[in-house]
Amino acid sequence: MTGCFDIFRAYLFADMCWYKNNRWLLFYHFIWPYLMVALILGFGSLFGSIESYSERLGVSSPILFLLSSTVVAMSSISIVSSLAEFVIENRWSGTLPYIMLTPAETPIIFIAAGLPDAIISPLITVAAILPAALYLEGISGGIRILTILIFIFLGMLPLLGLSALIASLTLIAKEESNIGQIIIPFLLLVSGVYYPLEILPSILQFIGRIMPVAYVVEATRLFSKYTIPEIRLVLILIYTLTVMTIAYNLLASLTLKRADRALRGKGVI
Repeated sequence: MTGCFDIFRAYLFADMCWYKNNRWLLFYHFIWPYLMVALILGFGSLFGSIESYSERLGVSSPILFLLSSTVVAMSSISIVSSLAEFVIENRWSGTLPYIMLTPAETPIIFIAAGLPDAIISPLITVAAILPAALYLEGISGGIRILTILIFIFLGMLPLLGLSALIASLTLIAKEESNIGQIIIPFLLLVSGVYYPLEILPSILQFIGRIMPVAYVVEATRLFSKYTIPEIRLVLILIYTLTVMTIAYNLLASLTLKRADRALRGKGVI
């Protein structure tokens, strides 16, 4: 019987071949964080100084924070897109019914198929900004970037569940639009990737607080503010992401199973 590891290994090989045969995509992952930071700093200089931005965010190294936040944003986009596009592309190609009729359960297929790209994308972008972190902050900057990478992987676990929920909406929706591409900008908006979450309206702050990306951004802010942040704050973030991992993945599993049964009952697949 096809297992989670078999699906993961197959898609890992497919993603590695994709990057190998698309060198410009690999170059894009390396150059994009620097382009984003240059754009933000360029526009920001029209409205205020970098020192003012640093003070408002409460970080001692704003460029390190911006680079790290860009990695968080790109990783989040990659995770959500990989699962949503998995559904829509296989629906367009006509292979979705065959995939969902395989022995493996639908939640396992969806999460295992999106996991390789969710791992590869942060690794590539962190490798891209690591030289800048070492140049700006020395060994301390490199250690902080690698610590932030660990939090990105921790945040990836509940985000996979959230992405599976989005994929289930794509599965149920009668139209052929990519719901993930619609939700991603809103996800980044309420997660406070490049600005404090506190400036948003109360309802958006509440939505942001139930999004795992917001807590990865908070970890990024902590490690951009302190060389060694207070251990209590770090443990709170780890605990929150752990609870979210259980909650989102359990909810995604139940939702996908119900969507699977409903579509089978209607004869859609």
